[in-house]
Amino acid sequence: MQWDVSVSQATLLTLCIGLCVGLLATSLALWISLATCWFRIAGSRLAIALVSSFLLIPLYVQATAWSAGFGSNGWLRLSQVDASKHPWMGLASVIWIHTCSATPYCFWMLTLGLRRTYDPIVDQSLVESGPSRTLWYQILPKLKLWLLASFLWGFASVHYDMVVTNLFQIPTLCESVYQQVQFGKLRSLPILFAWGISIATGLALSLGAILPRISSTNRSQMVKDSTTQLAFSKTHRAFLNLLTWTALLVCFVVPWLNLISRMGFRSSIVEGKGVRIWSLSECATSLWHVQDFTGELGWSLQLSLWATALSIALASILLWIGRKPNGQVLAIGLLGCMLATPGPLINLAIGQLLNRCLPASLSFLSDRTLLGPILALQFRVLPVVFGLLWITRQQYQDRLGDLMQLERQLPATTRMYSWVRYSQWGWITTFCIGFSIAFGDLASYLLVQPPGVTTLAMRMFDLLHYGTKNREAGLAVALAILGAISSLLWVRSLHRGR
Repeated sequence: MQWDVSVSQATLLTLCIGLCVGLLATSLALWISLATCWFRIAGSRLAIALVSSFLLIPLYVQATAWSAGFGSNGWLRLSQVDASKHPWMGLASVIWIHTCSATPYCFWMLTLGLRRTYDPIVDQSLVESGPSRTLWYQILPKLKLWLLASFLWGFASVHYDMVVTNLFQIPTLCESVYQQVQFGKLRSLPILFAWGISIATGLALSLGAILPRISSTNRSQMVKDSTTQLAFSKTHRAFLNLLTWTALLVCFVVPWLNLISRMGFRSSIVEGKGVRIWSLSECATSLWHVQDFTGELGWSLQLSLWATALSIALASILLWIGRKPNGQVLAIGLLGCMLATPGPLINLAIGQLLNRCLPASLSFLSDRTLLGPILALQFRVLPVVFGLLWITRQQYQDRLGDLMQLERQLPATTRMYSWVRYSQWGWITTFCIGFSIAFGDLASYLLVQPPGVTTLAMRMFDLLHYGTKNREAGLAVALAILGAISSLLWVRSLHRGR
C-alpha cells in the first residue's frame, strides 16, 4: 500500500519522474521536429504520420504494448513483481512509457513553434552562418516559450495520471492520493501538495498557451515551412536519417510489434513441455474475440458521447462569455488548472459533490447514472475542446474578422450562425478529438463509477495487472488502430485548415 508513504518521498518521486519525462520527451520531440521540418530527412511525411498516429492512443494501451513486448524476461522489466524487486527498473519503466506517450504532443507543439518562428532572418543566417549556428543562435532562442510548454506538458502528464505508476507501484503524489481516496485514508498534506503542483503547472501551461499567440498577433497566418535546402554532405545526411529513424522505430514501431507478437502466440503442451507457437490464425482469433468486450464498449461509448456533448456546450458558453481578452485569459487559466489536476483529486472532488451536495431525493444520480464520470471527464475533455474551438475562432477572425466588423449591426445569433457554419469541420474535428480523449481516459473517473458500470479503460486497467495475454493484446490492437486513425484524421484536417 502506498497511501501512507511520506510526503517528501512522494513529492521527490513526482518531481524526479516529471522532470525526466519533460526533458526526454521535449528533447526527442525537438529532434524529430527539426529532422522532419528543417533537415528534411528521407520519408519526412511518413515520420510525421508515424509520430502523429500515437496522439490519441490511450496511455493504458501504450502501457499494454510495452508490457506485452518486454515482460519479466525482457530487457526492461514491465511487471509489478519485478518492479517491487527492482524499484529502479520500475522507475525507469514509468519514465519510458510516459516519455513515449508525451512525445507526440510535444512534437506538435514544437513543430507549430518552428513554423511560427521561422522568418527571412533565418534564411539569411543559413546562408551566412550555416545550419549549426543558425540552430543555436536563431531557432532555439525563439523556441523558448514552446520548449517550456512542451516540458510542462510532459511533466503534467506524469502528475495527473496514475495508471502507469499504479501498475509498477511507484509512490508518486498522484498514486499516493489515489490509494488514500480508494481506501478512505485521506491525509491533508499530500492532497495540498498535489493541488499546489497541479495549480502551478496548470497556470504555467496556460501562460505558455497565451504568450505565443500574443507574440504572433502581427502575423495574419502561420508561417510556412522553409523552402531553403540545407546543404549537408552525404555522410551527415545519412547519419541524420539513421539516427532519426532509429528513434522512431524504437518509440513508435516497437509497441505495434509487441502487441502483434503477443496477439499471435499460443501456448501448448508437447511431450510434457510447454511450447509457444506464433501464427496468423491466432492473431485473427484474438481480434475476433474483441466482441467479448461489447458490454464494456457500450458503456464507454455512452460515457464518451455524453461527456463530449457537455464539454462542447460548456466550451461554447465560455467562448461566448469570454470574448474580451481578460475573459479569455481567465478561462484559459482555469482550464489549464483543470487539465493538470491529478485524477484522484478529481475523483475526490466529484465524490464529495455527489455525496454531500445533492439532496436525498436526487441521491440516485450518483449510484444509477453516469453523472459522476461525465462530470469528472470535464477536467480532461473541456480544456482540449475549448482550446480547439478557441483556435478555430482565432482562424475565423484572422480571415473574416474585418468583414464581420463591418456587419456589427447584424443580430448576435446571425453572427454566431455564420461562425458555426464557416467552421463546421472544426466543430466536427473537435467532437471527434474530445470523444477520443473521453474514451481513452481512466484516472479522472476510476473511483466514481456507479456499481455495475465497467468501461473498456477499466477492464484493460484490471487486465494489465495480470499480464498481457492474447485476447487482451487483440483488444489493445483494436483500440490502438482506432486511436491511430482518429489521430491521422485530425492531422489531415489540420493541414487542410492551414
